[in-house]
Amino acid sequence: MYPYLIIWWSKFYMTGIGIIVSFFVFLGIAQYLTKKYHQNFWKLFYWLPFLIVLTYFLWSYTNFLFDVWLVPTTWTEFVTLLSPYGYKFHFMGLLIGIFISVWVFLKKITRIENKKVWSDILFFSFALSLVPLWLFLLMGDNFIGTTTTSWLGIKSLHSDSQRNKFNLIYPIWLFLSLGSLFVALYIKIIKKKRFGYGMLGFALLLIVISLILILQQYSRHAVFSLWNIMFDIKQYSAWIVAIICYFAYAKRKKVSDLQ
Repeated sequence: MYPYLIIWWSKFYMTGIGIIVSFFVFLGIAQYLTKKYHQNFWKLFYWLPFLIVLTYFLWSYTNFLFDVWLVPTTWTEFVTLLSPYGYKFHFMGLLIGIFISVWVFLKKITRIENKKVWSDILFFSFALSLVPLWLFLLMGDNFIGTTTTSWLGIKSLHSDSQRNKFNLIYPIWLFLSLGSLFVALYIKIIKKKRFGYGMLGFALLLIVISLILILQQYSRHAVFSLWNIMFDIKQYSAWIVAIICYFAYAKRKKVSDLQ
């Protein structure tokens, strides 16, 4: 809609601004919750470089894999793989990077009760960091919803926007914000003063995100159609990780019930 801001004769793209804002929101919420639940915030902070580098590489490489295949063989392909220009990333790589990072981080925590607390901290920090992200992704041109004729449709506000190619499109990132907020509130209500619901929250959040992504315009791979609804690798990967998160939640809950 309004893909960039010009400040001091420089372009600052909404997608990049949104990622940075959401990252700081994640840090702020994580710091607040670690203090509230008497955990060491710096344990997470020192782990962030691993999370960022791994997630960025997998995010970018997955997109490269689908577009070019296998490994870069030329300098141009290598630059394309590492460059953030154009935000040519893929959701599956982002998902795998975050999943591995969270799994390794929780694996280093020995006590079951502390694992439960940290899973809740990570879930609420991540889910709530998605709430402000919607505005910037909604304004940007990198992730565009499918066309619609309903009252929910939105138009571009800028002559340079890629959305001028379409009439009305779904505001899918507003759906992402509302869906993330709803899941966070639901988990907050059912957990009360107990811990260990973070993995359930991740599972529900992934299901919500996978359904929202059906309304996004993007190149699809391994497509499966059901009643004119197209599912692809984004939905499959989200569902697989959601199942893993749910079983992790169920396993820890079973252990707690037996104690």
